[in-house]
Amino acid sequence: MDKMFNNHWFVKFISLLIAFMLFMMVNMDDFNNQAGVLPTVNEGTLNLEDEEITAYYDEESYDLVELNETVDVQLTGPQSALRLFQITQGNYEVYVDLEDRGAGVHHATVEHQGFPAELGISVVPEFVRVELEERMTASLPVNAELNNEEDMAPGYEAETPVVEPSEVEVTGPRSVLDEIEDVYAFVDMTEADSDVTQDVDVVVYGELGNELEVDIVPESVEVTVPVTTPSVTVPVNLTREGELPEGLGIEDIALSPNEITLYGPLDVIENIETLDGVVLNLDDVTESGTYELDVQAPPGVERAEPETVEADVEVAEEDNRDFSGVPIDFSDVPDDADYSVEAPEDQAADVTLYGAEEFLLGMDRSDFRIYVDEDTADEDNEEWPIQYDGPEETRHELSPTVVEVEWNEED
Repeated sequence: MDKMFNNHWFVKFISLLIAFMLFMMVNMDDFNNQAGVLPTVNEGTLNLEDEEITAYYDEESYDLVELNETVDVQLTGPQSALRLFQITQGNYEVYVDLEDRGAGVHHATVEHQGFPAELGISVVPEFVRVELEERMTASLPVNAELNNEEDMAPGYEAETPVVEPSEVEVTGPRSVLDEIEDVYAFVDMTEADSDVTQDVDVVVYGELGNELEVDIVPESVEVTVPVTTPSVTVPVNLTREGELPEGLGIEDIALSPNEITLYGPLDVIENIETLDGVVLNLDDVTESGTYELDVQAPPGVERAEPETVEADVEVAEEDNRDFSGVPIDFSDVPDDADYSVEAPEDQAADVTLYGAEEFLLGMDRSDFRIYVDEDTADEDNEEWPIQYDGPEETRHELSPTVVEVEWNEED
């Protein structure tokens, strides 16, 4: 078999046979069966329905706003030519030539090309209504529309979007441009918990909310949406460490600001009521002045603003003030504890407070308390340390410093 196909005479014969078969298939209907010297030719028709019309016009200056999109075409001629046309479906078209027409309504002749020369061509309708409209360009602002804001991460909020570029060039028929109501770029905010940046397509809408078919340059814009982290503002709880130099007392401490804004996940910050960890080291305070203190964000909090606060510290020469016979508070001692206080018999102690004179003069017994802590009030101790709770602007001395108790024996 390979030898046969490699023989050029065999290939030529097969090609000739195929050509003859095609010729007979196309022309078999053209020969009648009557006897005669010359065959007769059969005429026929072929209808092409809903053929699309191509419009040629100045596309840079005008837009085609109206055109009957299809026509019917009837072909007449020899059956052989019609059959060949059906087989080959040549490169033909029906069209209207509007190259020399301007804006307005035109009744144009439907023309055709590419059909076999031996066929007669009839187009229905012969004329079509065509409208050209002047092509206009307008520079319009793009509005960023945020979708699914309600589905952002809990507590996070979107701020004003930034669109780049902020305007696009919109080109189309004048009537369509006059209908433009909005130019949008849509951004999906689902589960957003940080700034969102997206390249999104620009969409132009008409007065009825319908999308308009216009040319847009550029077709897409970059939209950046700042996202604010959940926040809570809480007061600063100042911690004092160290001691003032001997002979000095604190008269006043004022924090500026006295509140801090914490940013972070909602489930972390929602239960924070005060900010701890802002420390004033009294060892560094030698005179009245302003001291800058660092603010530390609690664990799990993204950031704290501001990152520092200022402590305006006023110190003065240390003075002292005595408070005699201050009752000791035993309310923290468990109710089931069975004991007797041996000393002090009056269950009171003398308290000496040290601090700035003006601050001490403004104090009374209600500004502090002395008490027994429940952690030391147990049967293993017969001496309970007396605790002091009062203003941090003072230091104190107690006399006595302990309560002597005797535990009652159980019956």
